[in-house]
Amino acid sequence: MLTEKSFSAGSACPRLEKGTLRHYSMRFCPFAQRSRLVLVHKKIPHETVNVDLKQKPDWLLAKSPKGKVPCIEINGKTMIESLVICEYLDEAYEPKNLLFSKDPWKKAEQKILIEQSSEILGPFYSLLRSNDGDKEAAEKLHDFLHRFEKNLKGDFYGGDHPDAVDYMIWPWYERIGVLSELRDFDFSATEFPHLTGWCKRMASDETVKAIMFDDKTHVAYASSSLNGTPNYDIGLD
Repeated sequence: MLTEKSFSAGSACPRLEKGTLRHYSMRFCPFAQRSRLVLVHKKIPHETVNVDLKQKPDWLLAKSPKGKVPCIEINGKTMIESLVICEYLDEAYEPKNLLFSKDPWKKAEQKILIEQSSEILGPFYSLLRSNDGDKEAAEKLHDFLHRFEKNLKGDFYGGDHPDAVDYMIWPWYERIGVLSELRDFDFSATEFPHLTGWCKRMASDETVKAIMFDDKTHVAYASSSLNGTPNYDIGLD
């Protein structure tokens, strides 16, 4: 069984058996969490290799040219980009249990919402990296959250159960407690009743529970990253 600890520069790439699907990841990467959620939800047999993204092993660059995760590999072929990977996994494995809609129009609507969700990245990380709180970033993040509050019409973006939209946007909401703890960001049920309710339902979802970290762990990792010494192996010692 492969270790969960991160492989760093100078390490040898673990041998990959023919026919085995491998997922190159980093335990705290929100983009890699997307594909991990799909792998778990669809119960796809696979193995995971976590990598040190600060001191990347050379063999990662041979598989993912920019040294990013997630990346998947099987039978000598590799694939990068989280959304591309997730859509491939959804279609290639367990097609009766699709997260993306079979209907072309509905699938396009899902992709639009996922694309719009990427607008959270700028203000989220600007606020996180600011030492004294970036008011402009906080305001932009609040504006973004208000838009997604209005877009939520049911228990989930997928209706009565999570779909591709829910799982693709969840990683940043799992980390919003980091902003509350480190940057005093207000994400309250009073201001965001639908989104905070959705967060509670997502946190109770079996797929999410299987791989999520609590706020304390996310804060510890974020703090180590902000200090320039990211601890990718928190909790594994």
